Amino acid sequence: MRAGACGGGSARTPVDMGPEQPEPLPPSPVSRATLFAAFLKIGMLGFGGVMPWARRVLVEERGWLSDREFAELIGMCQVLPGPNVVNLSVILGARWQGAIGSLLALTGILFVPVIAVIVLATFYASVAHSPIARSAIGGASAAAAGLIIGTAFRLIVGARPPMRAVLLAVAVFIAVGIAQAPLLWVLAVAVPFAIAVEWRAAP
Repeated sequence: MRAGACGGGSARTPVDMGPEQPEPLPPSPVSRATLFAAFLKIGMLGFGGVMPWARRVLVEERGWLSDREFAELIGMCQVLPGPNVVNLSVILGARWQGAIGSLLALTGILFVPVIAVIVLATFYASVAHSPIARSAIGGASAAAAGLIIGTAFRLIVGARPPMRAVLLAVAVFIAVGIAQAPLLWVLAVAVPFAIAVEWRAAP
């Protein structure tokens, strides 16, 4: 008698379970409501420049990014068209909640500033020629510049970039800030050069 002819035979045909199902993606650590609230706060408090507040909320308060990650993302957003922190909101929203997250983060960061700018523009039109108004704007500009410089210093200290990155940053600063070379030309040279240097330095 052949093996397996009776019901007690041990040989069995493997059951076809169909194609393997992919493992579900882990849930995002950032909910949509939290994402919107964080960028709403950044836009609401971003007087004198949004980037310092973006770093404070995203790195110090929420802990969603490290100083190095924040610096890298800001650097990438800086060479893209549009405001760098607005670009950052779109990128992070997409990372954590997809296209809806981008829309929520973008709405959050622009909601209060758009309303404030409309109100202030209406008011400023009536006082634009006042010496006091001009002095106030000059003082606000100086404060904004100080905030940006202070944030840049903290990013350098926290991210600890290699010396080649520091030298490139100094060269770009001299070219744009002192020699007043056209920004687009400086970026056209500096960005490919930086990518090539990092490519060669990569292990």
